Amino acid sequence: MTRILPLSISLLALPACGDDGDDSASAGATDGTSTSTSSTTSDTPTTGTSATSTTTSGSDSDSATAEPTTGTTTTTGTTTGTTAVDPTTSTTTGTTTSDTTTADTSSTTAPVDPCDPDPCVAPQHCEDGACIDPGRPGEGQVIVVEMMIDPQLTDFDAEWFELKNITDEYFDLDGCVLADLGVNDDDHLVDAGGPLVIAPGGRIVMAKTADAAQNGGIDDVAYAFAQQFSLTNTGDAFILRCDDVDVDVVEFEPMTWPFAVGVGIQLDPGQEDALANDEPAAWCAAAGEYFPMHTGTPGADNPPCR
Repeated sequence: MTRILPLSISLLALPACGDDGDDSASAGATDGTSTSTSSTTSDTPTTGTSATSTTTSGSDSDSATAEPTTGTTTTTGTTTGTTAVDPTTSTTTGTTTSDTTTADTSSTTAPVDPCDPDPCVAPQHCEDGACIDPGRPGEGQVIVVEMMIDPQLTDFDAEWFELKNITDEYFDLDGCVLADLGVNDDDHLVDAGGPLVIAPGGRIVMAKTADAAQNGGIDDVAYAFAQQFSLTNTGDAFILRCDDVDVDVVEFEPMTWPFAVGVGIQLDPGQEDALANDEPAAWCAAAGEYFPMHTGTPGADNPPCR
C-alpha cells in the first residue's frame, strides 16, 4: 500500500532543499530565534559576565527535516555594551592634581637689621641704627695686669700701672674712679676731658705724669693721675670702680707679692682674669728693663711668668 504525504507538509519542506540557508539565518537574527539540530554554546561576553545558554533539541526520528518550531535556542542573561572591567569588582578613583603653585603665606620675612652693614666707626657701636659711644666696663671686664709700686725714681713721678680690656668691646674709662683701701684717702675721679677709650684686647698705661723725662721714659701714658692716687709701698689695694661697680680689685703687700724697689710686677698671661689676679702666685717680678734699674713692659704684652 502506497502512503501519500499530506500536501501541507511537502510545501513546508521545500525551502530546506532549494536555498543555502541565508534566509533562515537572516530570519533568526531578526526575531532572536535560532533553528539548530545540535546543541549551541554561546561565547563568553567581553564584559566578564557569563551568560547561561539552554538549547532544546528537536526530535526528528521520522524526518530528515526538523520542524521549525522544535529547534529553539533560549539565551538567559544580560549583555552589556561596555567593554571594560566588571564595575562590580573594579573601581577607579581619579585624583586631579593642580599644577598651580601656591606661595607659603605662613613664612615671615626676616626683619631688616638697621646695623647691617654697620654705619658706625669704632669706637662707636651701632644700636637700632644709631651710633652709640662706648659705655663703662662692668665687673671683671677691665683688669690691672702690671704695676710699678716702688720705683727707683721718685714715687711722686714714676709710679704707674697698666690696664687691659679682656673683652671684645670698647669701653670708656672717663668718669671711673681709682680707689684704694683708704690708706692715703686719695680716691681719684678719672677726668680725661673727653672719652678715655680702651679697645678690645687693648692696654693703656696710667701714671703719675705723662712726662717721659720724669716717669722713666714712658711716652705713651694715656692718663696722668698726678698726686691724687698712689700705690702704697707698705701695702694697699688697687681698685678700678666704674658707676659704683668694682670692676677690678687687687690687694697687695710686701714680702708676699714679688715687687721690690725698681722692680715691677706682671700678671702671667694665662691668669688674665679678675679673680685669678687676686692671688700673688699669678704674678711675677718683671725681668726686662724699660729704664735703667726699672723693670717692666709698660704698654706691651707681658711675657709668661717662669
